[in-house]
Amino acid sequence: MLSVLIIFFLIYIFFAIFHKHRSIIVWVGVFLFLILKKLYIKDILNFVDWNIIFIFSSFIIITEFMIEDKIASSIAEKITDRTSSLISSLLILSATSGIISTFLENVATVLILAPIALEISRKAKVSCIPYIMGIILMSNLEGTATLIGDPPSMILAGYMKLTFFDFFILDGKLSLFFIVQAGALSGLGTLYFIFRRIYYGRKIDKVREEKIKSKRSVLAFIFAILWLILSSFNKRLFGYAAGTGSLIISLILLLSSKKDSLKVLKRFDYDTVLILMGIFIIINVVNNSGVVQLIANFIETYLKGNVFMIFLTLIFISVFFSAFIDNVPFVTAIIPVGMKIAEGLNINQYLLTFGIIIGATVGGNITPIGASANIVGYGIIKREGEDFTFGQFVKIGFLFTFFATLFSSILLWFIWR
Repeated sequence: MLSVLIIFFLIYIFFAIFHKHRSIIVWVGVFLFLILKKLYIKDILNFVDWNIIFIFSSFIIITEFMIEDKIASSIAEKITDRTSSLISSLLILSATSGIISTFLENVATVLILAPIALEISRKAKVSCIPYIMGIILMSNLEGTATLIGDPPSMILAGYMKLTFFDFFILDGKLSLFFIVQAGALSGLGTLYFIFRRIYYGRKIDKVREEKIKSKRSVLAFIFAILWLILSSFNKRLFGYAAGTGSLIISLILLLSSKKDSLKVLKRFDYDTVLILMGIFIIINVVNNSGVVQLIANFIETYLKGNVFMIFLTLIFISVFFSAFIDNVPFVTAIIPVGMKIAEGLNINQYLLTFGIIIGATVGGNITPIGASANIVGYGIIKREGEDFTFGQFVKIGFLFTFFATLFSSILLWFIWR
């Protein structure tokens, strides 16, 4: 058990420090488990949740084509052009970022919407900081809402065998998607409160509209989503058919789009796919070692079985750690702890695991290094020559995180307690 714990913490530390080499670090950890005979070669293929990997890979391909076809940016610009007020355009662009992030990786969302934000701010001769911050904060929050939105959601789905539809309605109750929307509404309200004095009443000119190159990726996306929904009605079917069907749709798109296929494959996020594969293996090794049960017992004993205090503690820990380190290894470690505690106290597992996911993804909004989208967005602000410090980012990010987490957690507690 001790050797597994040491290797896991080493993976965790190096993962946080050497952000550009995350996949290598994860697979070095897998290799160390093999050397110490905590893992066997025959287990590697069995431990990886191939259904989740196929879904993730398929939607990377489809959404990359959507970027290539100018779909997302065109939609964003049309929505933004519906308003003539700066404060309204800020809220609409932020909300659009959230919508796009429910099916597109957060960094890609920032890169798509940042040019629009910069064009608006230049025309209006105002700071781009509110726009970029709104895009970053909402993309991180809404990435939690669906199975395909963000790697932590996929890790949760892998742990708890959730289908695509389970993120909307689960056991007859409102699920993670609707709980996240409570946080999104409070988050938009927070953005309005912070920036209303700067932007309120100021007018905006229309931004330049991108022309859509092709609608092929939209059709592929619709078919893939419909397939995920249909397969969600049978959990056994979803466990293998969802990924297979999504992969077939993405391959058809690749094969029918020879001109852009090489561009898409070059931009394909191989790194995150390798990380997810390695994470699934590490999850199983850590679970089988008994470490998770030990930590769960400690929390239960220390908090004396107080469900509300355990709920708050897990959310607080998730927010705190995710403010400074990548949330992927964190949720990998902490979700099984929440599951074990729930099992021990005979309460609904979704209460604690949903709380962990919300805390871990929203908590990444507090600092410029808390999430990949933050690093990219903060860099864009700096390249524009804006005087924006680490502390100023934290002030905005903390307020957004506090209210988004608070309202999401309240709704989560009343639905799933």
